[in-house]
Amino acid sequence: MYTARVAVRPAPSLSEEIARGIVRVRKRLIAEADRRLGERGETVLAFQVLSALQGRGRAAQNELAEHIGQHPTGVSRLLEELEQAGLVRRARDRTDRRKILVEPTARGRAFLEHGRPLVDAAVEEVLSPLAPAERRTLRDLLWRMLDRSDS
Repeated sequence: MYTARVAVRPAPSLSEEIARGIVRVRKRLIAEADRRLGERGETVLAFQVLSALQGRGRAAQNELAEHIGQHPTGVSRLLEELEQAGLVRRARDRTDRRKILVEPTARGRAFLEHGRPLVDAAVEEVLSPLAPAERRTLRDLLWRMLDRSDS
């Protein structure tokens, strides 16, 4: 009699489970925010770029791409679209002509102001299973991890 061998996968490590969880939550946050913004013809990527610029101020195009975790070529194309829509302004750095600096326009800041409630609602939906104390703990753990990696 033939007995089929079933490969048993080892249980994932705690690190692997955490990494998978972070990736899945990030995807869920982005998808929900993109869905809500998409109803108004906007994208979460444009929101991320403008939000990063608002938080950091004027930034070099390549640094902005790194900050939001996107490929510089894709960000360059997006910035071209955002510039054509009047949401950002790009200019060469006076001290280093190789750098292109980007900053939001008044229209870009208005875009953020109108989109923020939609993104906040998306975040609220994803965080809804957590009690307020759990949210604070999650925030504190995330900041601790980020502070350590920034040093």
